[in-house]
Amino acid sequence: MSTRSDGLAGCPDPAAAHTDAEFVAALRRLKAWSGRSYRDIQSHAQRVGHHLPYSTAAGMLKRRTLPREETVTAFVLGCGLDEQAAAAWSAARKRLDMGVPPESEPEPELDSARPRPRRRWRAAAVAAVATMAAALVIVANVDQTEDVVVQSDVHARVLD
Repeated sequence: MSTRSDGLAGCPDPAAAHTDAEFVAALRRLKAWSGRSYRDIQSHAQRVGHHLPYSTAAGMLKRRTLPREETVTAFVLGCGLDEQAAAAWSAARKRLDMGVPPESEPEPELDSARPRPRRRWRAAAVAAVATMAAALVIVANVDQTEDVVVQSDVHARVLD
């Protein structure tokens, strides 16, 4: 396990990230701080026992969403930080994934203390509600069709 011999001066702090996009921006700053190419990061991550293709590292830094935890750990180690620093990056990622604000912020009021739901859950909930609404419309139309059939049978009996 290797660490940078010149210290951590100027190394980005993942705990300062308030959003997924800020976390990814901090990862980009970490890469710049390390001075390593994507291939160097891949090679170093592999030497410390992690699999991180250079294309995955490059793609991760182009997104605005949180990368997988394993990818963050491999990337941080590939940039030359140690396991303790990788754990700090992983903790910051988990905090963002759960929607918990950074510890440096003042204590929230009781009503807002719950973590914010992830956007992907909101989209799934909207899709579920839309599906249920469509199903209700279909069922309502089927019920109306049956009423019409029943009524025409009644009229046919009356005419006989």
